[in-house]
Amino acid sequence: MSAVLRDLWPDDIQSQDVVSPEEILNHQAQQLEARTNGLLTAHVVSIASNDRVVWGFEVEAPRIGSRIRLLGAQHRLEFEYPVQILPPDGKLPEYLREKIFQPGKRPLAAFHALKDLQAATRGVSGLFESDPGTWIENEWLATSPAEFTEKVEAVLGQPMVKAAVLSLLARANRNETVKEESPKP
Repeated sequence: MSAVLRDLWPDDIQSQDVVSPEEILNHQAQQLEARTNGLLTAHVVSIASNDRVVWGFEVEAPRIGSRIRLLGAQHRLEFEYPVQILPPDGKLPEYLREKIFQPGKRPLAAFHALKDLQAATRGVSGLFESDPGTWIENEWLATSPAEFTEKVEAVLGQPMVKAAVLSLLARANRNETVKEESPKP
């Protein structure tokens, strides 16, 4: 009888340590301000629509009046979880990328033969075939505070995000150094 009457709830459903995505982002905002001695501040801004809340995590260098959005997050109005993280697109010009894909070279004759073979096999029958589709996993979806924290940490550790924060910090530091060095009348 005891095997039937046992606790079936997952371990991560506890009253402690359950916080909202907004609280997690606000805590990271406080951590950044403390880490940069106030040169950078972060703000969590929200926009509600008729079916969801979208959070933006923005970092600002108040002394130079510059602000960037590092990431976003969204969830349904009535539920905090699941929450989807919207990481930055990370589009960089080729000369700034750590890795660049360089395709191999194929003989021109092999390319044309492959192209002709594909066209011949598709033929008329290709008109009546359907595409069954593909399942794509949403790597940025979090169903718990712990998962959300992990994924936000992954976004904050991305090279593009670190570079953006360090660039903003460098500009704020440069502005601070110029102010300190300029003679006062």
